[in-house]
Amino acid sequence: MNDKGIERVVTVGSALEVHFAESKKITFESCWLRDHCRCVSCYHANTFQRAKHLLEIPEATIVKVEYDKNQLIVKWSDEHESAYKSDFLSQFDYKTWKESRRLKPILWRGQKVNEKITKIHVDEFLKSVEGQRSVFQSLLDYGVALIEGVKPSLEATEIVCKALGGVQHTIFGGMWQFTTKAVHADTAYTNLPLAVHNDNTYFTEAAGLQILHCIEHTSGIGGETILVDGFYGANCLKEDHPEDFEFLTMFDVEAEYIEEGHHHTFAAPVIQIDKKTQDLKQIRFNVYDRSAMAFSSNEECKLYYRSLRNLSRYYEDPLSQWQFKLTPGTVMVMDNFRVLHGRTGFSGTRVLCGSYVARSDWLDRARSLKLIQ
Repeated sequence: MNDKGIERVVTVGSALEVHFAESKKITFESCWLRDHCRCVSCYHANTFQRAKHLLEIPEATIVKVEYDKNQLIVKWSDEHESAYKSDFLSQFDYKTWKESRRLKPILWRGQKVNEKITKIHVDEFLKSVEGQRSVFQSLLDYGVALIEGVKPSLEATEIVCKALGGVQHTIFGGMWQFTTKAVHADTAYTNLPLAVHNDNTYFTEAAGLQILHCIEHTSGIGGETILVDGFYGANCLKEDHPEDFEFLTMFDVEAEYIEEGHHHTFAAPVIQIDKKTQDLKQIRFNVYDRSAMAFSSNEECKLYYRSLRNLSRYYEDPLSQWQFKLTPGTVMVMDNFRVLHGRTGFSGTRVLCGSYVARSDWLDRARSLKLIQ
């Protein structure tokens, strides 16, 4: 027996109130039902796409309804007939539908996340579905995963990047390799310490994942990686300084990147939230890339500096940071929409390689693996 089967259908104005098992009921407007007709003339099942333009769909009325446990049949005033499976209709209870699409990150603070994230050998990641699911689940839960046993070369790292969703090309190239010999106007191409930050705050859409592989560090010390859960810090700000949190969800902070032949700029809130669920969606925090700004009032200016400083204190708190040494053979993958990264200063020759992966591409892989909807 279908536990989501249709038990009763009631006409309510232009809508149908469909009662399912377990006292669940959903109201469907006639315009929604006609738009979601799955017959061959309205829907291409092989491509999962509608067959008609919205303007081609008649504004017909419902003239007759038939149903059993498994399906609802609607006959329309233009003599069209639509059939809907109960399993299809039952998924559109708004609360359930919205909840099914929420990402549910597990917030973390400091070193203990090291015990929770996925650490997996590259062969298991590349050759098994379970290995892939483990890595992407770790990215969804904690925003970080480590893939070990990778040959310390650009070519071997690229294979891993492609399996994570594909190499994203930016002004820095596709796959990139860098040392202290600057080829771009960026502090990353030095041996100076870097405070934790998100990359690409000056892009319209920041990279989704950042992949880093230290393929050489000789004749020197330092260069420890520092990671922070940006969502954890934002939640702390919301608890302790709600006015500052609200300001950073509303105020557009402008970021900028300039070098010969390039000038990127974009303005957006540092903390981005889902307006309906209030879930955190993205952190765009980078103290280095902030461009010079004008303010509408002295109060706005003071609030800007106060809120950014208060948020910075959570991110720079050593107790919030996970610090470790990236060594040749270990590829670090992190969610650039959530996790902030930095490093300690270093000496010697240190060579890193890696790439970005677009957020739409890595979430595509996670959906294909049935980890999210």
